[in-house]
Amino acid sequence: MFDRLKNIPAGQKYRYALIVLSALLLLAPFTLIPSLFGNPDLCGPLCMRRFYLYFPGMSWDDLLNQISVAAIGAGFLLLILVTTFFFGRIWCAYLCPMGGVPELASRITGERWKLEYRWLPQVPIRYGYFLTFVLLMPMLGVSACTLCNFITVPRIFQAFSGDWRGLAFLVTTVGMVNLGLVLLLGLFANKGRAYCAFLCPIGAIDAVVNRLGSHFRFTRRIRVERNRCTGCNECARKCMCGAITMVDKIAVVDQLSCMSCHECADVCDWGAIDWLTVPPEIKHRRKKKDVEFHPLPEWIALHKPRKGFITTRRVLLLILVLLAGLLLWTRTAGAAKKQNDPDGCLVCHALPGFEFVDDRGLRRNLTIDRKHYGASLHGNVPCSDCHTAIRRFPHEEDKGVDCASECHIEEPSEGSAYTHKEVVEEMKDSVHGKGRSKGLTGGNRLEESEKDASPSCRLCHSNTGYISEVQMPRFRELFAHSDEACGNCHKDDVWRERFTGHILRRLLGGRWTKAEGNAMCAKCHADGERMKKVKREAGRKAPEPADVRFLLANASYELTLHGRLIAAGRDAGASCLDCHAPGGLHHRIQEDEKPGASTHEDELGNTCAARGCHGFAANAMNEGFLHTDMHDLDLAPIMLETQLTEEPGLSTAFDRESAWNSALLVLALLTGLMLLVWVLGSLFGKQTKGKVYAALGGDIFRQRMLEMPSRKRKKKPEPGNGRKRE
Repeated sequence: MFDRLKNIPAGQKYRYALIVLSALLLLAPFTLIPSLFGNPDLCGPLCMRRFYLYFPGMSWDDLLNQISVAAIGAGFLLLILVTTFFFGRIWCAYLCPMGGVPELASRITGERWKLEYRWLPQVPIRYGYFLTFVLLMPMLGVSACTLCNFITVPRIFQAFSGDWRGLAFLVTTVGMVNLGLVLLLGLFANKGRAYCAFLCPIGAIDAVVNRLGSHFRFTRRIRVERNRCTGCNECARKCMCGAITMVDKIAVVDQLSCMSCHECADVCDWGAIDWLTVPPEIKHRRKKKDVEFHPLPEWIALHKPRKGFITTRRVLLLILVLLAGLLLWTRTAGAAKKQNDPDGCLVCHALPGFEFVDDRGLRRNLTIDRKHYGASLHGNVPCSDCHTAIRRFPHEEDKGVDCASECHIEEPSEGSAYTHKEVVEEMKDSVHGKGRSKGLTGGNRLEESEKDASPSCRLCHSNTGYISEVQMPRFRELFAHSDEACGNCHKDDVWRERFTGHILRRLLGGRWTKAEGNAMCAKCHADGERMKKVKREAGRKAPEPADVRFLLANASYELTLHGRLIAAGRDAGASCLDCHAPGGLHHRIQEDEKPGASTHEDELGNTCAARGCHGFAANAMNEGFLHTDMHDLDLAPIMLETQLTEEPGLSTAFDRESAWNSALLVLALLTGLMLLVWVLGSLFGKQTKGKVYAALGGDIFRQRMLEMPSRKRKKKPEPGNGRKRE
């Protein structure tokens, strides 16, 4: 292995160093570049593989919507294509770790016991798959994310760096299929670039631009000087992507496959192939005998003398910054806070350590944080509006809160008493209708959590602040002027309390982000033991226990594109409520089998097209896309499925009828076979001298790409005079 590293040409060592550096910047554990854009990986807004997918019935608005979801990735792809046009496929050869890391791994493990793919018809296979990827897979509802090395390779790095998300993906059926492809088309493929040659859509687009740019003299490309080529075929043998073919003993470069890695130029001793532009043909009008033409001197347009670190401009800039900071600091005011306890309850309940032991022996804490309560959703609601049975103090234990009761606070838009009655009525008509909405006390909280299968109002909604902690940084950024504008009267953080916080918070949009809404659902749906208590009723004669797909609904959703977008803080993804309760007050969540439910098969077109998402969803040709399973068990970790079903081994996961299971079986056999060939060949195989060719397909490569005869041994002639023995 070390000898192979040592024998790598100097130019290629530089290239591999750039690939390793790129992996450190883009992949776990550092992910420095994705972190600059607030993203944990290369998915979501950094994705370069999804925004050009075509769905029947798409409009320009739909295309622009897809681009907006992955705006950063679209910008990166544009930058890659511009670079490719002028300089060749620099991204693919020098920077992309998704192809570069498998290539390096394949190179240092030898060439002999590998699969030779470079003789295959790359262009028809690549663009046949590309058309399938762009046109057919979206229409059939096969997510582009399920076959993506921009997910698989980063997840491998995440798994090795201890990140649970990487391991969670790799132990799903989809993850293992993708891992098998990376191993089979990367590690066990000679030169390690089979995935790039056949299955990478970015490479397919990049190759077309590379071919177009090769027509111009001013672009840098791998070019051949035919008069210098000796036909030694060393460049074709070393080409990692099979872009060079020997034709009549002259090297010919296919610009649809060439990645501009420069290795062909590194190994050519005759200077017949190189990465360069074609200089303009200069014809001198007059020539003198015995006069040599020397290169013109290099002319520099701007002279930039070196300056010291401390300059007059920098000193003046520092003074201006300090003066501006001093001015802002002097504008801050301070004054007393408002009183937000008209009933006087905080006289006792604000005391620290205010607690007692109830009849069941449970210690109950009655202390309320005055500051937190004042800045919360109910900070402007008198205590007696909810605790209606309490009219004097000291008082007996509360009989419970009814979330449908009216409050004294008036809605600014309607001028009437505010109530959650409509929300409660909507919830009662949902799958959560058996959850508690009244009689809520501190004493029955434990009983509710242990016995109730359906969530209550308080299980999902706690008395949080007007602006949640997640949204507070954005809130402070958008309304940084409020301290200055309101600071003449209201001081400290009073600007975000009560009415002020309530009104300003509404300018941000919904009170919860989609990530917070999903986390609310995950309180129950990520708890497999709690979900086992659920009895499903819709469309059934008698209530039935929840099946494994229901138990793993949260785990499978988290690995979809929508789940990953929202986990990364991008509201472009569809949350639980976007699909299951898109209308009304977002509490009417109904089972799929119930007619009229937003996820019923008759309503899927309207649901997917809501909020400007998939406007083409109702098109008849998108039937497959419309029925894409957002809770596909193939996206759920197999070990988690086994744990919840309490079945020994992994039989429940692999016995399930699934196209992914079938693909996994085939890939597992092929990958296992290649691993066996590589191990046995490395340990017991005969060492070859001279040039090494892959054991599987190497002979065909010699004949088709190098114009060399087959290495198969011919039968020796029988002894004698050539006559058949009798």
